[in-house]
Amino acid sequence: MTDTRERANGGPEGDLGATNKTMGSTNNDRSASEQPGAGGHRGRRLLSAIERGDVATIRDGDLLKDLCSTVDDRRATSGWTPLMLAAAMGDDEVTQLLLEAGGDVGHALPIACALGHLDVARHLIAGGAELTLEDPGGMNALSLASQAGQDDLVEELLRAGLPVDAPESSTGMTALGRAALAGHATTVAALLSNGASVDLEDRQGSTPLHYAASSANRLTCRALLVGGADPNHRCGEGRSTLVAAISARAYFRLEDGSFEVRPYDEAELLPVVDLLLRWGAEVEPEGRELGRARELGYTSIVKSLSEFGVEALREAG
Repeated sequence: MTDTRERANGGPEGDLGATNKTMGSTNNDRSASEQPGAGGHRGRRLLSAIERGDVATIRDGDLLKDLCSTVDDRRATSGWTPLMLAAAMGDDEVTQLLLEAGGDVGHALPIACALGHLDVARHLIAGGAELTLEDPGGMNALSLASQAGQDDLVEELLRAGLPVDAPESSTGMTALGRAALAGHATTVAALLSNGASVDLEDRQGSTPLHYAASSANRLTCRALLVGGADPNHRCGEGRSTLVAAISARAYFRLEDGSFEVRPYDEAELLPVVDLLLRWGAEVEPEGRELGRARELGYTSIVKSLSEFGVEALREAG
């Protein structure tokens, strides 16, 4: 059976939290017979016009009379306001029109940020969207934009005043941790240049470097190390960044659409391990790092760790 590696940053949905699960279905994946619901004929027509991007119908019709009372009642977008739907569709013209008509912003900004809709986000920010609102999974707009690798959107949110180290209520992770987990090295660099704390721990005691190592992304690890990350920090479970790298897992999408979690190929992990070693990650003789590498059958990594450990002992002596 053939398969495709999807990503290694928290699951097949990329750890975007409940926002992606909720916003993932719009008009593109509904059957032709399924019609938008809103508790009123004009409301249903309004939602349908938003999904089509039909500005003329929205502007010239009678639909905006029900703008503030229209709430989507479909399963995938239940409770959404028209502006939230426009944000998901990425239509900045419709978004601006609805804002000018006094539409309820709701949680439109996290939706726009998760999907990387920069112009829509700009309109929402200018329209007074609350910057600190979170998606149903507890992720704020900056974390969502960073997870998506949207550097321009990250800069826009920071200019608007969202704190660079704003923690997520659900995990304590910051935007830097999300960017590291997703393997977005340029986003990591952008956040660091804006003052992000490189070694800030989440509720599990993990730092962004732990997440970058567990995603086996050498460029992201290097960006964090250059930014001053501690290669010897251990999370709350006592796991080092080296163990995180050696234990990295990837999600593979199978032909039937399901996912399977597997270890990375050793050849993909070795450059990350060697990078951490060169930047000062410590190896205890017969410690956890060597034990994990042996357990997984990573002979080249075992050799690299052993040689580093011998060299470190020689220097200490």
